[in-house]
Amino acid sequence: MAQDTRLVEALSFDDVVLVPSLSPVEPWQVDITSKASRNVRVNVPLLSAPMDTVSEWRLAVALALLGGVGVIHRNMPVEEQRRHVERVKSHPVVELADVAVYEGEECCRVREAMRSLGLRQLPIVDSAEAVKGYVEFVDLEACSCGTPVAKLVKPGPVFELGEEGKAVDHVKRGKLDAAAMTLKGRFLGTVSVHEALAVYNPALDEEGRLRVAAAVSPFDAKRAETLDGVADILVSDVAHFHNVNVLDAAKRLVKSLESDFVAGNLGTREGVLDTVSRLEKVDGLRMGIAGGSICTTSGVAGIAAPTLFAVMQARSALEEMGIGLDTIPVIADGGVRGPGDAVKALAAGASAVMTGYMFAGTDEAAAPLVRIGNKLYKPYRGMASRGALEKRYAADRYSRVAKRVEEGIEGLVEYRGRVRRVVLEFAEGLKAGLGYAGASSIPELWRKARFARITSRIGAYTGVVKTSW
Repeated sequence: MAQDTRLVEALSFDDVVLVPSLSPVEPWQVDITSKASRNVRVNVPLLSAPMDTVSEWRLAVALALLGGVGVIHRNMPVEEQRRHVERVKSHPVVELADVAVYEGEECCRVREAMRSLGLRQLPIVDSAEAVKGYVEFVDLEACSCGTPVAKLVKPGPVFELGEEGKAVDHVKRGKLDAAAMTLKGRFLGTVSVHEALAVYNPALDEEGRLRVAAAVSPFDAKRAETLDGVADILVSDVAHFHNVNVLDAAKRLVKSLESDFVAGNLGTREGVLDTVSRLEKVDGLRMGIAGGSICTTSGVAGIAAPTLFAVMQARSALEEMGIGLDTIPVIADGGVRGPGDAVKALAAGASAVMTGYMFAGTDEAAAPLVRIGNKLYKPYRGMASRGALEKRYAADRYSRVAKRVEEGIEGLVEYRGRVRRVVLEFAEGLKAGLGYAGASSIPELWRKARFARITSRIGAYTGVVKTSW
């Protein structure tokens, strides 16, 4: 049989725009709730990519509090990955600040710290992380510099996990500026006036706990078994899921899973058809190959399925099988630089988008803060980059045993502050985009969206400062 060499059009985000339509709603009336997988609803259709410079428990908590889902990366021992997942599931449904005073600290330093934080009280914690009470700013005024704050400790309420509502109420009523939270008697964090007054729209499970996902491999059954039933979603983290060996391993794996299973990465209609037909459990599709800002697969291997193209391919396959987009949600993964790209992905058929770049520069991202000159950055690397390969806890994707060529780069992204600001701006951008398209919800966007091809364009800047190949 002759090979099919027909040229197909693989559109990327920069190739198209959405055409504005008559709108029945204002942006504030738009509903952006959606699904991250078959059984997991989200209030913001946003997932963090499972990258070791991005997605650990702090980011996952912050994202879940705002309505999305963090995907804990797997470039770590499985026991450690499970601990990250458990920290999210056990976290109070309020943001905690890691601010407290150790009882040996001297008065002058504590006074300056409290002045900079703008707090009237701080909890005092001993070496065993037990809360001993509180120190009041007014008491520090007359305290000599060499005096330990333990001499100024005053009793005050301490709230155990599950009592975050009481802690928030105390702060809102002005009884405390910073209420200590504990887990089995050990200091967990502080509900400060800044967090108590913030508005959250968390993604919660049936028991009222924060949602969280974890990256797994079809070849690592032990990891999947360890995380199953603990994480809400197990996200397949394979560079090329449309592979006979991957499909066979996934077919065996999903038979006993309790958590939702998202298959990927996939890039074509044929890949989706084979995956959904062969696996008895597919709760979502992770679509896009070589679309990320720090992925070099297209240059190294000459292969790519741009994310927008891949989402369109998934939609075509699901419609061909008579499966609704809300039954097996599509996650657009790669190259999403902001809400504009996300609106295009959703319009093409995605239920949610996955990004590493948008989160990489935030306080909650896993990488440390770096200063270069007068600017702050955070390291950001692809999971097939040299640094990730050298760490290599996951032999099937990241190690040189599996692949001896790097397909990602390491770089820096500009510091962006707290993830809260990033997500809120993203949500407002989504609502504006849906409003322009004349859609009051994501399902309505699927029906109403009209794309137009751009005849000429200027290449977009990714925001990544490349430091190595």
